[in-house]
Amino acid sequence: MKNFKIVFLVIIFSFLNLSYSSANKILQERGGKVKVVQCHNGTWQLLVNEKPYLIKGTVFGPVKIGEDPSEATMHDWMQYDDNGDGVNDIAYQTWLDTNKNNKNDPTERIYGDFKLLKEMGCNTIRLYHVPSDNPILGDIYKKDSSTALQFDHAVNKELLNQLYKDYGIMVIMGNFLGSWTIGSGASWEKGTDYTNPKHCANIKKSVKAMVLDNKDEPYVLMWLLGNENNIANWSHCNAKSQPEAYAKLIGELTDMIHKLDPEHPVAVCDGDNFNTLRQYAKYSKEIDIIAYNSYRGKYGFGSLWKGSKSILDKPIFISEFGLFAYNSKVGEDEDLQLEYNKKCWQDIVLNSKEQYRSDNNYAGNCIGGVVFDWVDRWYMDGTPYEHNPGTQYWSASPDHLQHEEWFGIVSMGNGSDTLMRQKRKIYDYFKDAWN
Repeated sequence: MKNFKIVFLVIIFSFLNLSYSSANKILQERGGKVKVVQCHNGTWQLLVNEKPYLIKGTVFGPVKIGEDPSEATMHDWMQYDDNGDGVNDIAYQTWLDTNKNNKNDPTERIYGDFKLLKEMGCNTIRLYHVPSDNPILGDIYKKDSSTALQFDHAVNKELLNQLYKDYGIMVIMGNFLGSWTIGSGASWEKGTDYTNPKHCANIKKSVKAMVLDNKDEPYVLMWLLGNENNIANWSHCNAKSQPEAYAKLIGELTDMIHKLDPEHPVAVCDGDNFNTLRQYAKYSKEIDIIAYNSYRGKYGFGSLWKGSKSILDKPIFISEFGLFAYNSKVGEDEDLQLEYNKKCWQDIVLNSKEQYRSDNNYAGNCIGGVVFDWVDRWYMDGTPYEHNPGTQYWSASPDHLQHEEWFGIVSMGNGSDTLMRQKRKIYDYFKDAWN
């Protein structure tokens, strides 16, 4: 009888192991050194050098107080070196105001944002648009002084290589695809026209330059096309009204990138709307990853995972999520921000491959998420020299107002020093969740 029980248990264990192995057998894979794989059970996973990689990221583009793109005063953070010592200010010379008295006390040492990111457990940063001085660009980035200041120069590869080699953080390399007319050559008044051959040709040059400049660098995680262009008519692009033309361009860019660089996947960044997704299913089937900027509320992303999968079955990551640390009734509100981000991150994890079971209600197609934003941006609403509360209506906000200058995981305190960093409660949450 004892032997029978042992044999029975061995059979059951073998059956379960076989079922698990069958479910995790690779159905398809896309990419090379960095790739996405789909298993027979329908789940997706991101692999870097054959190891599972869940994106634990943040949008990263610190802007010094007083700088504003609308005034052509915003610089590329990778070029900040105000004291001329040859050391990047943002990466290595920010300091941590631990007691939040807005003074650099003797015990408060220089930290640098790279170290703060690493200690938080961040493994990825997202760059919205990568600068380049590649000759194929011609004068695309010289069309106005603001674009030239931000993007008309070589990317700081040395700095990004330090980010990867010394801190283990990879980079999502982005291109606006004509959002804010950057890279398209369109006029500000008419915006980027995706039926205009010249605009599309300029965008292709911009993307090609980004790939050629960086494809052999170890810091590259993936290429990300656009930034919610499908919904963002406010950013002077016409993708929302030209979904078919935009999807065709995405398809052409994807094919081009795959030929130039078979080692890294290509993603497209949409706003939380499936209007262009149906067009991608027709014209951009070779896209590897779908990314969404999504702000559905403090309970996560709801039907996004399965809704997207039902139209186009691709791995998904959230390319922007988060909430500001401000409430018009009480002022700065770190608890509000913490609660929102905590539940969003939990939903991201629950819908990853690691949490998928055939008997639960999760999708298994999430490969991670990117928090918006690393540090507050003082130029977003009003004068860039003041930390403005914001007065624009936003339905997703608890007080129905958009407090755009308060999204940071860290803040710059009262603004007395642009290199000051004050951790918000959300920092410590992610430090626990990501390490």
